[in-house]
Amino acid sequence: MKILHTINRWSFIITVLLYITIFGGLIAQFILGIIQVIIALYLTYKMNKNGLVHKAIRTYWSYVIPYLLLLLIFSNSNINPNELLIWIYLAVIPMALAGYFVYITKTLKNEMFLLASSETEEATENLN
Repeated sequence: MKILHTINRWSFIITVLLYITIFGGLIAQFILGIIQVIIALYLTYKMNKNGLVHKAIRTYWSYVIPYLLLLLIFSNSNINPNELLIWIYLAVIPMALAGYFVYITKTLKNEMFLLASSETEEATENLN
């Protein structure tokens, strides 16, 4: 789990840094989105069905799926919205979702660390 969080965190950081060039950030954001959706699919199918992280992943999907559907609908329409709204929809919202997913993977990494340390303590107590 530590590896998934590290990949996710560095992908996010690189994307934020590439936003200095705006278009580099948008391209990196697309790649970040693919990485995060793959990680989210893995977590959805591999993690247990209870706890804080499972609820957070369900919340993540409840935001990502409608966003992607609306993106598909708006990209095929001839609506000319305000330029500010386009930037919010193409840059701000996805980066907010990406930041939330970094938080999810960090929480999961911390939970796994606590679980591993408690199992180690139990094993040590059983040896004594």
